[in-house]
Amino acid sequence: MMHQQVTSRTRRGIALFEVVLAAVLLGIGLSVTMSLAATALSRQGLGEHNLTAAWLADEQLSLVVMEGPKKFIQTQPTSGDYDAPFEEYSFEVEVRHISDYEPYDVTVYITWDGGDREFILQTKVAPRQGEPEEQEDRTPLEPIDRESLYFEESE
Repeated sequence: MMHQQVTSRTRRGIALFEVVLAAVLLGIGLSVTMSLAATALSRQGLGEHNLTAAWLADEQLSLVVMEGPKKFIQTQPTSGDYDAPFEEYSFEVEVRHISDYEPYDVTVYITWDGGDREFILQTKVAPRQGEPEEQEDRTPLEPIDRESLYFEESE
């Protein structure tokens, strides 16, 4: 009978040990899973910010290409903050002229989180061809009488 009691106690002790071990392993598994989920959410948010910053940088670069590098510097702001819904982002555009026969070096910086995060886009942009870089005076040499085009003079 004594042998039976020892075996019964041993089994209960082993069962209790298995339950404690299973609880510890389950706790470790859940903490790892929660940590991975939090990291994934953080990375997803960072990815969304990087994607938005890339769109905004592409928009700034498109303005440089559309206006031409030289005219862009004269007519557009080279730094500032965006309006809603992008108010947490700010931009800076650097346009460097190397020489007359080289394309301009253009760098666009997009920052957010108070400047802690940054997206940088660098490229070369050729000056616009076929159009003068300087603004031409397009004022007519003689005043145009538009009424005479539509109404005949009666004599």
